[in-house]
Amino acid sequence: MLLLDTETLDQSERADAFQATVSGASSPNLARFEDPAAVHARLDLFDFGPGRVFNVRATGNTLLRTQKIARGATEQAIALALPVSGQNRLRWDREERLLGPRDMLLVDLASPYEYGWHGSGSSYAFQVGFDRLGLGMDTIRAAWLKLDATPLYPVVRDHILHVTTRAEQLSADPAASRLAAATIDMMRALIVSAAQDQHLLGDAMATSLVPRILAYARHHLTEDDLAPARIAAAHNISIRYLYKLFEKESTSLEQWIIEHRLEGARADLASPAGRRRSIESVARAWGFTDPSFFSRRFHRTYGTTPRQWQRGTPPQTNPGARLP
Repeated sequence: MLLLDTETLDQSERADAFQATVSGASSPNLARFEDPAAVHARLDLFDFGPGRVFNVRATGNTLLRTQKIARGATEQAIALALPVSGQNRLRWDREERLLGPRDMLLVDLASPYEYGWHGSGSSYAFQVGFDRLGLGMDTIRAAWLKLDATPLYPVVRDHILHVTTRAEQLSADPAASRLAAATIDMMRALIVSAAQDQHLLGDAMATSLVPRILAYARHHLTEDDLAPARIAAAHNISIRYLYKLFEKESTSLEQWIIEHRLEGARADLASPAGRRRSIESVARAWGFTDPSFFSRRFHRTYGTTPRQWQRGTPPQTNPGARLP
């Protein structure tokens, strides 16, 4: 949901509108701008039930949450944020970090902090209530500077990037709350792993295993060698145990992969670039090595052939795709 697009406002109103919107959607703060007379910003908020995504794109600014503002906080949230563009600076708990587009930061939104960037930049964040995360603040603080030291970091980072950059589409899916719950499990496991909290680590890793497997599969979705043996090996489990995990979830890993590959191929075929490509090349780009199999499954799922979809011909039926 679009919260603010400053292009619809007079320049004199933009700075105040930006601060009011950020404070209302994320946490109260004081906003400072590199050029108060030339503020440009777009802010979006997407509800996922137990979590939410808050995306900000703006000209240079700094958000300052003072001790006084923090003492008056009535809501406490924890966020994993990505500087999708530009270089962001965060000062929190007497520590300071500079982060680029391949980094991810963890922050307690109820504590004093200073966060912003020079020039045009962005911050895409997945936020969850402190109580819902179920971890002590000592554990969260211990994880902050060591977040990228755990092997879970790139998996969780890629997952957060996927959820935040596709938040509009994903938040509208019937399974959005399940996706948020899985994301929170991964977030909890990452924090516990980075904090090296051995008491909590076993439970957190076990709870987040299926979400981590699905995040890994989503990240490697276009690779034709993405198979159960590879996935099991990447997570140090047996193929038998991998199948047993998904039996408990009442789903099939292979079908999950096929459904998500089909959705990716369907989006590509409907894009301007995809309309100029062959059906076979799009299928192969999404891991389908057998064009006939791809066409049959596409028709069964969407009620139309890949060629008809690419040409914009309405489907005979509209069964839709189920994407957990």
